[in-house]
Amino acid sequence: MTRRKRPYVPKTKGCYQCSQRRIHCDRTQPSCGKCVSKGILCSGFGVRYRFCDGSERLKGRAPMEYPEASDALDSSGSLMSSAAYIDRGASIELSRSETDYGAAHGQPRPDSLQPALAWGNSEGSERFLVKYFSDNIAPEMVVIDDNHNGWRHLVLPLAWGDKLVMKAVLTVSSFHLSRKSGGRVQVQNQRLARPSTLYFEAIRELQNRKGLDQYDHQTKRLVILSIIVLLVAVMVTGCSDFPILFHLLQSALDIVGGEDGLGPDELSEFALRQIHKMRVYAAPFISQQTGVSTILSQAPHSFDCLYYSSRFHPEKQYMIDLIASLRQQAYDIYLQRVLLSKPPGNELSSADVVTRFRASLEPFPEGFPGDHSLIWPSFIAASESCSPEDQQFFEQFLLKQYNRNGFGNILKGLELLKRIWARDVDVNWPALLPGPRVFIM
Repeated sequence: MTRRKRPYVPKTKGCYQCSQRRIHCDRTQPSCGKCVSKGILCSGFGVRYRFCDGSERLKGRAPMEYPEASDALDSSGSLMSSAAYIDRGASIELSRSETDYGAAHGQPRPDSLQPALAWGNSEGSERFLVKYFSDNIAPEMVVIDDNHNGWRHLVLPLAWGDKLVMKAVLTVSSFHLSRKSGGRVQVQNQRLARPSTLYFEAIRELQNRKGLDQYDHQTKRLVILSIIVLLVAVMVTGCSDFPILFHLLQSALDIVGGEDGLGPDELSEFALRQIHKMRVYAAPFISQQTGVSTILSQAPHSFDCLYYSSRFHPEKQYMIDLIASLRQQAYDIYLQRVLLSKPPGNELSSADVVTRFRASLEPFPEGFPGDHSLIWPSFIAASESCSPEDQQFFEQFLLKQYNRNGFGNILKGLELLKRIWARDVDVNWPALLPGPRVFIM
């Protein structure tokens, strides 16, 4: 008897990962349940992403040219082409020393330092990277990740309505994804854009708004927000652009009339919390003079993010108080080392302050909520440490943070610590912090 023909049923396509595993995808959005249950990064439905080694330039294409830079602010109050000065290609490539450090401590060496990102379906690409930012970047930027996380509920909605904010968000996600994946995410062949290209597109969009004083108030605030997001990009890559971005940020703030000119709404309050924190953390890595003056005058404002979290989480007040205490101890360590001009080999004073710092930190279990906010305080305490035991303790703490979040500034910070610990006896360690121009936070 002839077998009856089955009626044609169109194939329902699932995610790429399930198709490669030859299993039926449950098509759950935005990530399918089968990938989630296996801990696999699900590309969802739409464009897939492939990273290649980027070693071959597309034939027939001339290399991009970037204009040279001058000052960040001209006489008319404009953001100048110094945005284009941001160290071009070299600054956002991972340095050999960084990848060597990671490999020596069990970190995978990426097949490509700057993998390319497929942009065949730009809308799908944006959705993917915006969600990636929400899942992987936003939680790292707050003490407690919750529904009040402005990096998620303020920045991302604004990105959908503003090209510059969106480009900054895509830049951060693309760089972070390229680091975490090690260049091994497989996708279809399409026209490619490198993460560094997204970075320069964001910088060019900043240039397009260089006459900032001619724009309305909301546009000015979105420029400031975009620069704040781009500062996260230099944290992810560990590149040396952050002093220039801070200069741009201050220039934009001056144009809107300073901090008071931002306004009293939620967006302005969010931006100010980030500026207050980043400004103090960045200051010692710009110069000793900037570090001292900023910590002395601005340190109280850097606790705004902690106060904000405590409003919604009174049950975590003890943890928040601990974080505030450790941060203040780090401020005191830095100021004492610079202002009192004590010999850098003063073992007793170093041992005292480092022992106190460790005694405050060690009672908390590994991975306690908020420990990622202690990267900067731990780096400062590590710089002051003299004993191999203390140095190993801080190195392991920072490596654990890197293993968890994959931010390149932590590896750059560890390289800097090695130089600090190996310095000559007549060198004060705060003098070494500005050298690499790395933004540790």
